[in-house]
Parts: sequence; structure tokens; C-alpha cells
Amino acid sequence: MTISDEAAVTTESTHDSTSTTAEFGTPRRTIGLVLIAALGMYIMAMSMSTALSLRIASIAPDTKDVLYSRTVSVSALLMLVVIPVVGALSDRTTSRYGRRRPWIVGGLVVAVVAAAIAGLSANPIIIGAAYVILVTAMQSAFNAYAVIPVEAVPDAMRARVMGIMGLFGALAYSGGSYLTGALVEQPLLLMTAPILLAVLTVLPLLALYRDPAKAKSEVPALDVKELFGGLLVNPRKHPNFGWTWLARLLAGIAMASLLTYFVYYMLDVLEVPLTEVGAKAGLLTLISAPISIVFFTGSGWLSDKVGSRKPFVAAAAGLMALGLVLGAMADSFVSFAVAWSIFAMGQAIYLTVDLALCAAVLPDARDAGKDMAVFGLALSIPNIIVPAVGPTILSIGGGANYALLWIGAAVLCLVGAALMPLIRGVR
Repeated sequence: MTISDEAAVTTESTHDSTSTTAEFGTPRRTIGLVLIAALGMYIMAMSMSTALSLRIASIAPDTKDVLYSRTVSVSALLMLVVIPVVGALSDRTTSRYGRRRPWIVGGLVVAVVAAAIAGLSANPIIIGAAYVILVTAMQSAFNAYAVIPVEAVPDAMRARVMGIMGLFGALAYSGGSYLTGALVEQPLLLMTAPILLAVLTVLPLLALYRDPAKAKSEVPALDVKELFGGLLVNPRKHPNFGWTWLARLLAGIAMASLLTYFVYYMLDVLEVPLTEVGAKAGLLTLISAPISIVFFTGSGWLSDKVGSRKPFVAAAAGLMALGLVLGAMADSFVSFAVAWSIFAMGQAIYLTVDLALCAAVLPDARDAGKDMAVFGLALSIPNIIVPAVGPTILSIGGGANYALLWIGAAVLCLVGAALMPLIRGVR
């Protein structure tokens, strides 16, 4: 980079920070409020499926697998449509309380009520229906919250903020597991405590964040036909968005392939006894914790420092691909733990810098809520695709064909890395 290039980047960064401060308030204060909220919001988002599984197991132990799978599948399919719609409505909100705040409050209130119903009822049908409402409302609130660091934090600071948020997300799974495990015999608290924790930590953000009220002329028109027609961004009109979304989908398939089947891999291939597999899975999480801390925070800081996104995303995809290949070849728990660690490095970098890349290719800042929700689908859809096709792939060649599943996922990951040069105008 030449001196003139550095000067141009500095000027652009200063202008970005000034305009952001004028509209949303001091970025550092916003960042602090966002990170305080993240403590509870991520635990809520990561623990509700575990809470559901424990709730169903306690009332229907013989049919728990079927009931849980159907409930989760229905909620996942519903969110494919609902979450982008809610994001679009959030973009078009002209409330005196701002665009994001009403949806955060409304979503959490509905989620708490539905969670209480799921906790008090002993009918699996009612619990399932309440959970579908709960998780849809919860994700709507979370999506509105997650847009704030995209629109209210300057690009030069965004990746490191995303890195810390990603770190909270990685650690929240363990925190949520401990929380729900401790409350398994208290069904009402089991279902409501994670949401109440989110309410507690998001209160400072709701009270102190400057969520500017928009006039109707400042937001996209609320046209129902146009709203539903514009839920998906046209990749021909916005190729940067399309290539970034596709790369994210391919990486999401890789993540889902490993995280969905690694326990079964330890059982079927590594021959870890059923009585020990839970402890081994916990050990893998413990091993990856310091890796997450270093790479979530470090990659975001370094990406902001050099002002570059695409090389980090490509390298992260390469690390995940390497981890998958080594995992497929592992013949012991130790060698699998090495592959897991390499994958964890790549995943931490990817989830940090890719989110900043997504923010950089948004077609229209006025549609940030809807478009970031569409980017979220790129990581949600694999959680439907992989469990649907995974058993068929695993059955090829006599069964337990994890090598085909994971090496195939590694190839997709590398294809996603190869798409980075096609994203123009972003470093």
C-alpha cells in the first residue's frame, strides 16, 4: 500500500467514524453496550435448543428423539421466512423509539411468555408449539440486536467487535449448557432463565443506545408485495452480496458437517465407549476454548489493523478444510483433537472476519436488518441440509463413511475460499 493509499484509507475511516457518531452516538459507548448485551443474548440463543431437549426428555423419554427433531425442524423452516421478514420490517420501522429497540423488546417479551408456557405445560404438543413461537420471537429480537454493531460501529472497528461477539457466542454454548443442566428439575426456570438473563443484560443497551427515529421518507416503503419480493437479494444486480453469501453457505455446510456428526464419529470410528463420549466431547470444547479466545479477538483486531477482509476469510476456509480432512483420517482421539483444534482456528477467524465482510457488501444501509438476516440464512440452511443428506452420504460403501462426508465438505469450503477474488471493491 502506498502513502497516498494509506492517506485515502485514513480519510475514509475518519469520515466513516464521524458520520456514525453523528447518527448513532459515540462508537465506543455503543460497543460497550453491545458487548454487555452479548453476555446474555448469546447464552439465550445458544441454550434454548438444549433446554427444549431436556424439557421433552423429562416428559416423554420414550419418544424424545422424534418430538425434538420435529419441533426443531418446524422452527428452522419457519425462521427461513420469518426472520428476513422481521428484519425487513425492522428496517422500515418509524417508531419514536427507533428501528431496532421495539423489535428487541417485543421479541423478548413474546419469547418469555412462550417459554413460560413450555415450562408449565406437560403436553408435548403444547410445548412444541410454544417453542416454535419462542425461538422465532427470540431470533427476531437477536437479529434486531445484531444489526446494531453493523450500522452503529465504523467499518475500521467492526471486525474486532465481531470477534469479541463471536468469542461470547463460542463460550455461550458451554455457559448455556451449565445453566440449563442446573435447572433441569425446575422446568419453568429451565425454559425462562436464559431469556430473563438476556433481558437483564440488554437493558443498558435499550436505555442508553441512541437508536435514531427515522421518518417515512428515510426508510424503504412498506409495500407488502415489494417486501416479500425483495427478501432475497438479486445476485446479478449485487454480485458482491451473492458471492459472499454463497461462500458463507459453503462454509456453513462444512461447520454443520463436523459439529453434527463428530460425536457419532467418535462412537463409530474411534470406538469411544458410550459412557465416555460425553466427557470426550466436553474435553474437545475445553481444548478449543483458548483457541477461540486467541483467534476470535486476534483475527478481528488484525483484520481491522491491515484493513483487509478477503484474505482472512479465504485462509480461515482453508484451515477448516484442513481440519475436516485430518479429522476424516484420524485413527485416535488425540489425532482427532488435533484436527478439531485446527478446525476451531479456522472457524473462529471465519465467524469474525466474514461478518465484517458481509457488512461491507450490503447493497443498501437502509435494508441492513433484512440483508443481515439473509446472510444469517447462509449459516442456518446448512443445519437443515446436512442432517437431511448426511445419513445418505454416511451409508455409502457399507456405512460410517465420514471420510466422504467431511472431505466433500472440505472441498466445498475450498470452493468458498476460491470465490473471494470475485468480490470486487473490498480488500
